[in-house]
This record gives sequence, C-alpha cells and structure tokens, in this order.
Amino acid sequence: MVNVLIDYGHGGTDPGAVNGTRTEANDVLRLGKLITQQLRENGVTVDETRQGNDTVSLENRVRQADKKVYDYFVSLHRNAATNKEATGVETFVWKKVLSPELELATRVQKNLVNLGMKDRGVKEADFYVIRETFCPAILVEVGFISNAEDNRFFDQKINQIAHAIVTAILDQLNIKSNVSTHHTVKKGDTLYAISKQYGKTTKQLTEWNNLSDPNKIYPGQVLRVA
Repeated sequence: MVNVLIDYGHGGTDPGAVNGTRTEANDVLRLGKLITQQLRENGVTVDETRQGNDTVSLENRVRQADKKVYDYFVSLHRNAATNKEATGVETFVWKKVLSPELELATRVQKNLVNLGMKDRGVKEADFYVIRETFCPAILVEVGFISNAEDNRFFDQKINQIAHAIVTAILDQLNIKSNVSTHHTVKKGDTLYAISKQYGKTTKQLTEWNNLSDPNKIYPGQVLRVA
C-alpha cells in the first residue's frame, strides 16, 4: 500500500502570506484538496495535516507524519516578497543530495515549469517540516501570492497545477496515472461535447471541477471526467 501525507501549510490563526483578502492558507487548501482527490482516484492512500481552516502547529504536522509509514510528505505553500515583481515556483528539500525526496522535488519542479511558471529551481532549506520528518519530504512554493500574474495563473490553472503535482508523485511511485479520469481541454472543446465523450452530464462535470461558468473552459485546462 502506498501512503502519502499532504501538508496544507498554515491555517487557522496563521494565515501565512497575505495579499488583501487573499491568504496563503486558503490557496494551498484549495490546491491540496484537488491533489488529494486525484491521488485517491489513482489508488494512493492520502492523509491530510488539516481538513479545513484549522490551526496546526509545525510540531503536530511532523508528529502526524511520524505516526505512520509514509512514502512521501508533500508540504504546499505560496511564496511572498516585498518586491511585487518576484515570480515563479521553487521546490525545497532539506539536503540537496541524491535521494528520493530530491527526485520527487525535481519532478514536481519540472512539471510546474512546463505549465509556464518561472523556474526558481530546486533548493535546500532548513524548514522544520521537511527537516524533522522521518519520511522523504519536500516543500513546494507554488508561485508568489504577492504577484498579480502568479495569482491569475494560480486561479486559472489550479486544476492543471494539481494535475502536474499529482503526475510527479505518481511517476515517482511508479504508478500509472488513471488518465481516463481526467481530460485536457483542447481548442474547440465544449463541456457538452466532453460530457458526451465520457458519458457524464454537464452538471456532474461542473460540480466536480467547481466551474463558476460551464460555458467558460479553456485549452489546457484539466477537468475531472470520472
């Protein structure tokens, strides 16, 4: 059995980085729930360090990680800087040596860069949650919450971002992705045509993918279809 622990950074009394009413804690919860859902659809047993906007200490996150044998611990965050022009994705390991966590970090970084995010590289960092966990652990900073373009990218491509991270994890675990559960929108696709292709209703697709307007899907968007 394959076990993965997804850590949604911050939460509760700790909003993380903030830009107006937007918080890092909420962003990574939205993204993390999609990742968790897709991993489970591919047969991975997934636990979460928090279920909603809950306060969880760094110590309790690590304690949870060490209670069970996990193949990987993946901590999700969003970056911030006083320089509003700072942009891009970076993935951290505790020590940048040949290891399973470095392999996973490299896969995640490559997949997110291939989506169009600026490559800030795979780096070392002395972050508590990746230093203290027994299992291989990485921390991903998915763009800058302080950068308007990164926020637009995050909102418009959140399904693709989740899919990119999930694919990296599945590849690292040598699990073949259940591609039939997701559809990448092509030019000319409509939600109605996609629903007919997979034998689903447009209502199901709208609900599964949290679409605010089912008439507005775009090329490259990854939709759950089963």
